[in-house]
Amino acid sequence: MFDACYSAFNYEFPADHLLKQIKHHQQLIYLPPVTDQLSRNLIHHYDGREWPQAILPVPLHNKRLRTRGFDQALLLARQLVKNLQPYQSIKLETGLIKRQKHTDPQQGLKASKRRSNIRNAFSMTGTPHYQYLAIVDDVVTTAETVSEITRLLKKQGVERVDIWCLARTPDHRSSSPG
Repeated sequence: MFDACYSAFNYEFPADHLLKQIKHHQQLIYLPPVTDQLSRNLIHHYDGREWPQAILPVPLHNKRLRTRGFDQALLLARQLVKNLQPYQSIKLETGLIKRQKHTDPQQGLKASKRRSNIRNAFSMTGTPHYQYLAIVDDVVTTAETVSEITRLLKKQGVERVDIWCLARTPDHRSSSPG
């Protein structure tokens, strides 16, 4: 399991509506302000603490990328690297894990179905040379996706994995926004 999860918002109104506009209606104009809030939260949290060595956006399957036209986790991760640069030099890692299986969207699935839906959806494409990583995703609800990636990373020797997301379901938060 991942070690900590840091979010900018609870996944409830109005944040849930705003994030759906970004993800499903290509309203990318909203991405910088919500990413700025996550950046501020991270700067506050990691002040005087060790930062992850690199961030890894949750990979999007090529089929979904063609349909959607953009990868929201990758765009979020790129913006985070830019925002955090004055405070911490952090590497963007995009070649370590790939989504090998096209899955149904997790949104709308029950927790048990989410687990089976995402199982074996990812594979390692290289050996991690990091001890401490952060996985970046837009929304974490049941945490099945980020847990599956964490499992792969820890199996390969990564010691600590934090999750950075724009929003987290309030009932499942391991750390509060803000």
